[in-house]
Amino acid sequence: MQSGKEAIQIPNGSLDWELEGEGEGEGGLDQDPPSPELAVDDLDFATGPLVVDDNEIAVPSNYTLIEVDGDKNDEEGDEEPARAPSVYAMSTYPRVQPAYQSERPYTNGQDQHDAATIDSSRTLYAEDVDYQIEHGRQYCGSYFMPVDQTEQTRQYVVHQVYLKLFDLELTTVPLHNPSYILDIGTGIGEWAIGVAEKYPECEVFGTDIAPIQPTQQVPFNIEFHIENAEEEWIRPANAVDLVHLRNMAGAFSDWRFIYDQAFSCIKPGGWIEILDFDDFYAFQNFVSFYPPGSPAHILIDGIMEAAKAAGRPRGVAHLDPKLLIDVGFVDIKESIYDLGIGTRANSTYGKFWLFAVVTGFEASCLRPLTNIGWDEAYVRDLCLRVGHETKMLAEDPARAEGFVVKLRVLTGRKPVEPRQWTAQTLNENGQIDDYSGGDDSTIGSRTMKSDETVSGC
Repeated sequence: MQSGKEAIQIPNGSLDWELEGEGEGEGGLDQDPPSPELAVDDLDFATGPLVVDDNEIAVPSNYTLIEVDGDKNDEEGDEEPARAPSVYAMSTYPRVQPAYQSERPYTNGQDQHDAATIDSSRTLYAEDVDYQIEHGRQYCGSYFMPVDQTEQTRQYVVHQVYLKLFDLELTTVPLHNPSYILDIGTGIGEWAIGVAEKYPECEVFGTDIAPIQPTQQVPFNIEFHIENAEEEWIRPANAVDLVHLRNMAGAFSDWRFIYDQAFSCIKPGGWIEILDFDDFYAFQNFVSFYPPGSPAHILIDGIMEAAKAAGRPRGVAHLDPKLLIDVGFVDIKESIYDLGIGTRANSTYGKFWLFAVVTGFEASCLRPLTNIGWDEAYVRDLCLRVGHETKMLAEDPARAEGFVVKLRVLTGRKPVEPRQWTAQTLNENGQIDDYSGGDDSTIGSRTMKSDETVSGC
């Protein structure tokens, strides 16, 4: 560890990442939305149930606060900390300079707005949203991922990684003066807010089962709706320029229904875009870096079992181009990008992507595995061990090369003419060989792909 920094020594050989010793509470990563004034420092990350209050760190009694290359400090905080909602505390989250932000609140040509007008960005409030607290994390309904502040901040970090990967572009499809964009599973709403800022004349709608999106100082052309995408979509037919879904693997039991609903509301010539990780849950690429029988393999085996039991499988089956073809989409395009884990793999966003991956283990595994009978403490310990090994892999010069998560992007267009078919052939393996149509998007030529993009440009 570096001189002048403090570290949390965590039992059971788990993570011991470093924590900057100053300004940790300033700027407010525990606020919603994250402050656009946060600066990117050359910091490392720590894990452990820390409580940050007025720049002082209170450490639970079963943890030891040690000082590296300095005077030993064994004193506990003055106040008894409340039970942390996660082993990944808010104080450990990196300070990320937003790569895309609005310089000032939208005024829509007016000087002042009352509070009611500012809050009008959400058209539906649900006082009886089905929130549940399990193992110190907050969930909504039966969805396997938490929706608490810890996870919201992690989502913010992930969104910044996407922006850096795509050089601030928000979509891979060509949009020309769009009038209606729909973001399914909008989460904290960062993507939807971004496209609303980019296309101020366009109506942007973000839907989710949890009302966790900001409601103040957002563009006035955006609305957030509380909706379950597995129920019939209440959207006008043939109206939407783009339906966008990102990181939704494991969210739906019937992806054919999702694509049917999207096809119905997309206007002729409009687009669907689905982004998800290609191999997080496959024993190749990412997982192949971990030795057989390691905690990573145990964790992935368990997740696949839990997802099957829940009827919402993980993996990339929903990214099969044939699903879009069967519904009626044309000009299908499939692209794969490398997301390098750690600064050795990518100096631009690798550190933040490493952090998002490691903190995502507990977020994506805790509820599913405890639902099939796994012990909470055992699951947490597995997540910590996998996180520790992931960090070691990312920092090992001999093994870090090629240590990436593959991002798959699947797009399709609704034909202008009914029954239009523009794909030329399907080969004997059922794979699409060629397409007609162009792509005016700026994403692609400026980003590293691990596989050849399927396109007929």
